Amino acid sequence: MKKKKNKLYKYIFMIFFISFLVIYLSELTGYYEYQNYKKTTLTKEQIKKFEEDVANGKEVDINEYLVVDNKTYNNGLSNLTSKLSDGISTLVQSGVENTFKFLSNLIDS
Repeated sequence: MKKKKNKLYKYIFMIFFISFLVIYLSELTGYYEYQNYKKTTLTKEQIKKFEEDVANGKEVDINEYLVVDNKTYNNGLSNLTSKLSDGISTLVQSGVENTFKFLSNLIDS
């Protein structure tokens, strides 16, 4: 029984360690900075295009120059955890309200 627990802890530790290494290496290689740089470059290109269109007297619509990332990251797990979180929030809120109502009734009596 003791060996099974040690193996479980070993695997959990290895997962955490590998996750740490992946995040650490991505930071060292500048992955996030590069992603931000690409967004900035694209924005600068859109600003330049906008200024050229204004200088040429074209009709300008701001929606043509906005770059919108319409990715959705919803999946079954995120929807489930969101609903679970809302349910817990409702329960806690009603519990706190009922507790204060009860304490208020005790004090008023």
